[in-house]
Amino acid sequence: IKQRLIVTIQQTCYPRLTTVLIEALNPENWPFFKADILAIESSTYEPSRRDSPDFLEKIVTHPKSLSLIARINNETAGFCLGAPLDLFSHVRGPREDTEPLPSRVLYSADTCVCSQFRRQGVGRALKQQQIQLAQQAGFQAITGRNRAGLAQDMWRLNRSLGARAFHIIENDYNDDLTPNLCIYYRINLTP
Repeated sequence: IKQRLIVTIQQTCYPRLTTVLIEALNPENWPFFKADILAIESSTYEPSRRDSPDFLEKIVTHPKSLSLIARINNETAGFCLGAPLDLFSHVRGPREDTEPLPSRVLYSADTCVCSQFRRQGVGRALKQQQIQLAQQAGFQAITGRNRAGLAQDMWRLNRSLGARAFHIIENDYNDDLTPNLCIYYRINLTP
């Protein structure tokens, strides 16, 4: 999706109504949003789960990228990044995936929401939009990873959107945090 995509979603938040603007991330607007994305990722993920800025750019600039940014009142509220599974052959989970057509599977690499905008439906709005766009683009499934324990909110969100655990990966993170388990999940987009 190279053209600018903006979706307005009304979310009922605690006492007020919030408008979330969701826009496609692409090579043209990546430089504008890069610093915000790196800051949100840094504040959300422990070091062992962070991707390099170069790899994040590679995801966003991939010709079949389905990466999105969420904005509330001109502030970056969150983002989700995704590209075809074959771009992630260096990552455990995608590397062991036996999918015969990895270019037909979208790997949802990152979904992060700034702490001040959490629990307001921003993550759900991003994921729902990514799923809709993946279906429109002809992807057969979406896969991704959630760290057990530390990413329980994301795992619950993904489960509510149809994710099922596909593979449990042990000792995947280079740190002393426990549990050191990763849930590799799959959301089927075709019947």
